[in-house]
Amino acid sequence: MQEPPDSSFFKREIDPREQFAAEVRDLCWRESFTPEDEEELAAQIGDRDRHLCILGECYEGEGEQREKVKRFLKMPVSPEIAVDTKKERVDERFQKQILLLQALEQDGRMPARKVIASNLDRKQGTPFAIMEVLGGDQLGFVTKEEDVEIWGEKHAQECIRNLGVLNQIDTDSLPPELQEALEREGASSSDYGRLRKDIESTLGKKVKALDSPEGGEEFFHEVLNRRFGIENFKERVVQILDHWEELMKSQDGTRNALFHGDLGGDNLYIHDDDSVEFIDWEFAGMCKNPAISAIIDFGNLRARTWNNKEFREAMDAALTESYTNRGEGELGRAIVSLGILRSHMGLAGFFENYDLGEQRKEREIRRREATEGDLKKVWEVAGLEL
Repeated sequence: MQEPPDSSFFKREIDPREQFAAEVRDLCWRESFTPEDEEELAAQIGDRDRHLCILGECYEGEGEQREKVKRFLKMPVSPEIAVDTKKERVDERFQKQILLLQALEQDGRMPARKVIASNLDRKQGTPFAIMEVLGGDQLGFVTKEEDVEIWGEKHAQECIRNLGVLNQIDTDSLPPELQEALEREGASSSDYGRLRKDIESTLGKKVKALDSPEGGEEFFHEVLNRRFGIENFKERVVQILDHWEELMKSQDGTRNALFHGDLGGDNLYIHDDDSVEFIDWEFAGMCKNPAISAIIDFGNLRARTWNNKEFREAMDAALTESYTNRGEGELGRAIVSLGILRSHMGLAGFFENYDLGEQRKEREIRRREATEGDLKKVWEVAGLEL
């Protein structure tokens, strides 16, 4: 075989982004997919670190029935450009979310996009999924934080209905490869002892809050002492954790239950009939305490809709009512109480390590006040005082 010329052209390394762009172009050609906005696609190829999502059109059908149909393309970035701490999980998480989406669509009890075409094995080519587009909805995707402010009681009730369906799905009926991926994504708070440890560790983290004395670091529970005008916030948290312990431990190991894992306003789609669709399932998992699965998703969504008090309170009422209607009212109250405690306190602690300039912004002040203010409800729901 002839040796290649001794030239820098043949020696230069191919840029991973350029290679990924070529893969995307080839895929679009093979699947007859035409991006709606080529500049947006180029921008996503240039800066996305997990996956890209783009609207477009596909040719579907044969002969006279062949027509252009609006579709949605989603694909993971190549592992070489992923910034996930576990690069090998980029493809795994993509496979998991598409398999779960297909299972939910087949189950039919909650809104789920139909997958039109897909490849989930990189050995068989570039992974991708082409999904249906349910266009025409006035609200649709949340594109900015302010969109959350117009949601109402009906949307909150629909979210809780979906969470109930998700919590009751028989995980043994799911494909084995999907079950394995969901187990690997299992929450760190997979039983009550671990949930408790996670909450207590948040209180013990060092933060540099806007109102910390002389701008120094202090423990997060000390910040909350000052904010709530008490001397023992940490002990009050221990009190509420003790209050729910027996009930919550009774749920440990009872069955596997699914959770979305990243539920927030930007992962909801609102249809014109006010039904709500959960999207982006890449962090979905399951744990062996169904109440903790509910705590994770309820708490995350509640904390991340900090700018809509009506929606949050409607979620509280809907979840409590749904559990009361099946004779588990006390468990419903525990989920509300601990969901707020876990997610609101975790999010509040995250805010406190923002740059001080960022913390001074009006939006951050409003978010901090709303998030911390709702912590009082943790004790109110339990019939206790903070």
